[in-house]
Amino acid sequence: MIAGFAVVVFSLILPRSSLGLGSNSDFITEGYFGISSLKPFGLFWMDMLSAEAHALFWSLLVNLSLYCLFSLLIVANYRERNFGELFVHVNSVIGNDEQGYVWRGEAYVEDVKKVLNRFLGNEKTEKEFQQFYKRNGRGPNNQKAEERLINISEKLLTGTLGSVSARMLIGNVAKEHPISLQEVLNILEDTKTTRATNKILTQKSKELSQLAGQLQSANDELVQQDRLKDEFLDTVAHELKTPITSIKAAAEVLVDYEGDMPYEFKENFLKNIQEDADRLQTLIGNILDLEKLSNGRQELQLEHRSVRDTIQKAVRGIHQLAEKKGVQIITSEISDTMAYYDEDRVGQVLTNLLSNALKFTEAKRGKVQLRAQNEAQQVKVIVEDNGRGIAEEDFQYIFEKFYQSKYQNTRKPQGSGFGLAICKKIIESHKGNIWADPDFSEGARFVFTLPTHPN
Repeated sequence: MIAGFAVVVFSLILPRSSLGLGSNSDFITEGYFGISSLKPFGLFWMDMLSAEAHALFWSLLVNLSLYCLFSLLIVANYRERNFGELFVHVNSVIGNDEQGYVWRGEAYVEDVKKVLNRFLGNEKTEKEFQQFYKRNGRGPNNQKAEERLINISEKLLTGTLGSVSARMLIGNVAKEHPISLQEVLNILEDTKTTRATNKILTQKSKELSQLAGQLQSANDELVQQDRLKDEFLDTVAHELKTPITSIKAAAEVLVDYEGDMPYEFKENFLKNIQEDADRLQTLIGNILDLEKLSNGRQELQLEHRSVRDTIQKAVRGIHQLAEKKGVQIITSEISDTMAYYDEDRVGQVLTNLLSNALKFTEAKRGKVQLRAQNEAQQVKVIVEDNGRGIAEEDFQYIFEKFYQSKYQNTRKPQGSGFGLAICKKIIESHKGNIWADPDFSEGARFVFTLPTHPN
């Protein structure tokens, strides 16, 4: 525009002003700077037009030439291209539905890419564009961004910036609305808030998932406990019923027998009644003990005591049974050590373990060995026998209530299945551990630990 106006001044306004004012007008006939091709009314020797037509021709020629030249040499930005599209395709723009996504101007793919690259990264942006081209049968050579691409781009930005900021940025490219500094700050604040919210929601989602898992575990545990409770009651009822039935049967025989019963028969029945009564008393005592220990209602008399003395007391308690069966009990490897425990309860554990050892060792050839030794802030007590041992499949169950091995060396399982369960509860109430050694192959080996000081 400036060059065209300069040509008009050079070829029309300046010479006409010189003629009107009567000033030196030699340049009109000789040309500017004495160059004949620069005559104002005959530039480049074109003198067949009137002065006005001559000035119009050269001004338009210079104007259009420079317009084309600069348009080819300088790459227009998206704002200039959008204005060009508005001018060239004015009818289609006016006819667009105002509810359409792009209703002013046309965006270019490169401009959309630049926005997405800044917020999503080059790799993700390129991946999304390739997927778009594949879905819609478009090639990457398209320069103009169609409505679907604009719509997808806005959705991609929404996940990072929020819907308001995404629409503002895409709208700036497609609709030609410049973004102010305040709007940029709003975008950044919106992005920060959205990311913080997403982080909180993600954390809450993880917490809810963990809580759901915990609730499911608790529910499963309640179902399992309910099932065990039913099994417990059924087994207790069966265990109590057995000696009661035996006592009742023996008593009925004694009552209903007519005449004088031979002394040896009467003695045998009375002995059975006594044994079943003792068994019933022991069973009821074990049930009460186990219930107290399971609920933490058993008070322990904890003191520093000699482990050797406690072991010797337990051995003396079963010495007569061991001597009767011909089983040897060895206590030579017991160190004189102190531990912090309830002597009666630990004595109950030792008696139970020794009784089991006597039960499953061979008469006249059985051997039971006890050992005690100090370890780091605890005492380890070991009870070994050379009996039949423990079947591999029994190791994980032997401390459960009512469990009786199918591999006992007797015609039917002996005992109620409470013994080792009570032992486990007692030792755990002392903050110790009890286990059966799976590596011991010469019989059975039970090990338990007791603390040397209060925990």
